[in-house]
Amino acid sequence: MRRLLAPEFLAPAFFAAALPGLSTAQDRLTLLDLFSVDAVVQRFVQSGILALRTQVDLKYGDLAVDLRTGRLTLTDVRLWPLPAWDEDGNCEIAFDRMTVRGAPIDQVDRLRFKVQVTGASFHSDCLPPEARQATGMLGLETVKLPRVTLDVDYGVPASDAVMRLYTEATDVAAVDLTANFAYVWFDGSDDMEEPVPVVFLKDATLTVENRGAWDVVKGLLPPPLTAEGSALFIEGALGGMLSEMNRDAAGPVEEGEGDPSALTDQQRAFLDSVTTHWPAFVADQKLLVLQTEIDGDVYVDFELIEDDPREMFEALRPRLSTIPARSTDLLPVALLSQAMGPDAATMSPAERLQVGEALITGTRAPRDVSAGMDLLMPLAEAGDGAAALLMSEALEVRDPETAYRWALLAGKAGETGATARLDRLERGLPLATVLEIQNRVSGEDTHPIEALASLGLIREQAAMRLSGQGQARSYGVAALWAMLAKAAGDPEAADILQQIDETVRLSGPSAMQAWTTTEADASRLAMQVWVGQDLPARFGP
Repeated sequence: MRRLLAPEFLAPAFFAAALPGLSTAQDRLTLLDLFSVDAVVQRFVQSGILALRTQVDLKYGDLAVDLRTGRLTLTDVRLWPLPAWDEDGNCEIAFDRMTVRGAPIDQVDRLRFKVQVTGASFHSDCLPPEARQATGMLGLETVKLPRVTLDVDYGVPASDAVMRLYTEATDVAAVDLTANFAYVWFDGSDDMEEPVPVVFLKDATLTVENRGAWDVVKGLLPPPLTAEGSALFIEGALGGMLSEMNRDAAGPVEEGEGDPSALTDQQRAFLDSVTTHWPAFVADQKLLVLQTEIDGDVYVDFELIEDDPREMFEALRPRLSTIPARSTDLLPVALLSQAMGPDAATMSPAERLQVGEALITGTRAPRDVSAGMDLLMPLAEAGDGAAALLMSEALEVRDPETAYRWALLAGKAGETGATARLDRLERGLPLATVLEIQNRVSGEDTHPIEALASLGLIREQAAMRLSGQGQARSYGVAALWAMLAKAAGDPEAADILQQIDETVRLSGPSAMQAWTTTEADASRLAMQVWVGQDLPARFGP
């Protein structure tokens, strides 16, 4: 007699368990549903949770996976980690919802890891004894965190990144740490096992908002630090600390080399910001901000900063304040009201661009795409590349065809980023539509006859028309110039024609049909120029 769980019966038994009710619900459920990518990933995550349960007790209400948006969600989570110091077993961590996000599935050029937790709480016994002292001083047995966010967003093409950590503790404080990087990666050319970080920082801000913690903390600080005249106390105490740090970093100093403890200009500026804004915080007890004051971006040399802490002040230029720098850059109400009212026509081009960008991006003013485009459209039509690129950005998802037209004009004006948007939009538009829009933008262009003076100038015209940088992209016009240069024997022009032919071929029969008309017009005009300007005599032997 065969055993009930002999190998021959394992597969049928598994599918019987995995497909409950399949035979009675075939009109609603198929094997493709059960083996969708979302379902496979969800089962993989569930396997990880089962493995995690060998280390901590854990339960949750629901798990959802959506790979289109790159999102995984856990709800009603409870954990009992049982740390060694919690002899009574009081440690419980709970949160209503945890969302883990990556980049959406269609954004292949971005790497993102974002964890967001809402409605979190944990017993103070979850903390080590030394850390538990802080919650004890605050009178907290249970720490409540309405919102916690960790976000790392990395752009592969430019190696730029935004990193942010936000946490809010009920009746304690809200802390927000944000850093924007122009470039982040590692240099392993000397030692791949221990690569050196390569970091160009644009700005960084640490914001601490008092939600009740100050009432406790101020009692632990030296009285001169929380009373009137605290600026003088800070000047002496913090200034002395910085001077001592400088003296230690300088090492042995020979006579006549100056005072090694003297503060640098940036250290003095930092000290001035503290003596100015700390008393203001003590007075209103609301917000304290530590932020960089970098012009552009700066290379952060960690080894140099470690050897000489003075370099940190030179590179990062830290300042203390009670107002974030981004808040001081908000649009004035008067300017915003003018832009939204009947007097918008009297605004200067610079003001239109400033307000239009704010309205389209939603930075410095509430987002209003329609109003922003109304302000920017006259500028874009007049050749302002920045305005055209902003409009293309706003319409990329809403109206790709119109966005493509504005991107063509932005590229014609030489705006950085326009060609990348053209490439991205073309991946979602039929080639026939692309050719039609290109013809509307470039159909009435006058071609420079002076470019016929040399093969190099002809090739340059073809290349600009192919890329869309410096001239509006037009495959028909690019083919016209490339035909002339190729006929004269230029191999680079031949490659440009080949690129266009491959684009058309890979776009399908409908694209070939649309291209046939465009190509015929380009060929006809190229022949007229070839014969009318007698280019064989100019470029021949």
